[in-house]
Amino acid sequence: MPESARVPPVYQFGPFRLEVLERRLLRGGDLVPLAGKPFDTLVLLVEGAGTLQKQQVLIDRLWPDVAVEQNNLQQNISLVRRALGGTGGVEIETVRGQGYRLLTEVREVDAFSPPEASPASDADAPVSIPRQRVHFCTAGDKTRLAYARSGNGPPLVKAANWLSHLEFDHKSPVWRHWWRELANRYQLIRYDTRGGGLSDWEPAAVTFDAWVEDLRRVVESTGVERFALFGMSQGVSVAVAYAAKYPERISHLILYGGFVRGQPKREDPRELERASLMQHLIRVGWGDPKHAFRQVFGALSIPDGTNEQFKWFDELQRASMSASSAAEFARVAHEVDLRPLLREIRVPTLVIHANRDAAVPFAEAKIIAGGIPDAKLKVLDGNNHILFEHEPAWPIFLEEIDAFIASSRGDLDAEQ
Repeated sequence: MPESARVPPVYQFGPFRLEVLERRLLRGGDLVPLAGKPFDTLVLLVEGAGTLQKQQVLIDRLWPDVAVEQNNLQQNISLVRRALGGTGGVEIETVRGQGYRLLTEVREVDAFSPPEASPASDADAPVSIPRQRVHFCTAGDKTRLAYARSGNGPPLVKAANWLSHLEFDHKSPVWRHWWRELANRYQLIRYDTRGGGLSDWEPAAVTFDAWVEDLRRVVESTGVERFALFGMSQGVSVAVAYAAKYPERISHLILYGGFVRGQPKREDPRELERASLMQHLIRVGWGDPKHAFRQVFGALSIPDGTNEQFKWFDELQRASMSASSAAEFARVAHEVDLRPLLREIRVPTLVIHANRDAAVPFAEAKIIAGGIPDAKLKVLDGNNHILFEHEPAWPIFLEEIDAFIASSRGDLDAEQ
């Protein structure tokens, strides 16, 4: 077979199998999320395993037509290390000022051979959740805000949304995989909204402007200068408003499952009825596992959830905020209409949304992606507003975020 027609090889190293043609990294048969330039970086390291790969050579091969800085390569290396997870016998050595070397035995295997299983002691090891550290800061109106930091790497700040409790959802089967995976990749910074979680339950005010200002206060307290901003659900509108006001602070904007126009602004009488009904259900049934609200709200947010997950979801309602605060939060969240603000966003933006999300209609994602210049829209196939670890959409969600944050184009555009 001519060299030009050669099928890209499949490599085996440690518990990993790297399928170059399929662009897949497997560990004991399980897919490891890694895409885009980080995947290409791993291929180059594997192909040159045991030898020093010069920084500039790697940069020239990864970005042949674009001038980028060394921090782009460093970020790729960081993401590759997280994907490999510090597995014994597989290490990426940094030769300061020179480049990188993959320290492991690599062999080429038959593309049609089954993946090799990891040793039982390795494959069955529990996945650890990075330790988080809780801190407090004070808003301008003296409201106390709780925020947490976990993980290492490029900073990722999450705008607050309701149903949040820094300690409770760190252990919850509904949320814990979110904070584990994001903290294993990034320096994750998240905070509880005013009126809920570990923040003050009786804030001086609950307004949309206060939410945006709270995000600013938390960021200032962390000392982080520039970061990727992640908004989900009701937090999407807060993230959009902050990005429009402080674009110089943001490298990437990631918006998942959210909206920028509340239900009364959607020009649909049914949305008005739903908003009114939800307000009533919150006031009379918030956090009550015996009330019909459990079925209604759970069916909207986690329709595919198990009994255990529904129970945790109920507990989170009680732990996150009072019924009166939840109703007020929902009212303020749905008063917004930020559509005119979208065209002012000048940071790289990724919009992600499940196509059958019942909590926030997919139509809202199209409005956001269509309004922000050059925004990318990724559609996930799924029913759940809060993604579960076992569903196919979850690794895709992580891959999209990793590839987006690692993209040189996003970094370059943000610098301009």
